[in-house]
Amino acid sequence: MSYRYDTRGKDQFEKDIKERTLKERELFHMWLDYLETQTGKKPSFTETGCGNDGEYLEDSDVSTAPDFNVDGFGHVEVKYSDPLITRCFHLKANQVKAYEKMGATVLMFNGCREEIPVFTMLKPEDLKEIIDSYPVINFQGFGGKPSYKIPVSEYIWRSVK
Repeated sequence: MSYRYDTRGKDQFEKDIKERTLKERELFHMWLDYLETQTGKKPSFTETGCGNDGEYLEDSDVSTAPDFNVDGFGHVEVKYSDPLITRCFHLKANQVKAYEKMGATVLMFNGCREEIPVFTMLKPEDLKEIIDSYPVINFQGFGGKPSYKIPVSEYIWRSVK
């Protein structure tokens, strides 16, 4: 079994990637709408990551490039949790290190199954703090991949509406 697929077969992996990519795009646009309601202006952006349409990519075509470059925010990578997590959320360790090194911000959504999800912005200095402060565990939600276990209470979460 491929490390990338974790415990899934290729068909399930491809389906999951497609669904998750489309969900990330939806959440990103919700965040842009939120910014517009707060500032009166929706920031412009360019897509910078790979596979933004959710189509399957071969291993050699996959990168950790952040999803978007957003005016006023720089590189932004979208992550999310469907259930509303109240104790700890997880991010893959190799991705956190790559985003911190690139100076990217992780736009993390929580409670995406809820009527109104919440989000936080993990800036590069937050990612550095995560690297320095939180344990790496083999998180089963990511197929046992090494991940940081991060307390939800350490961050300010905002509603997108």
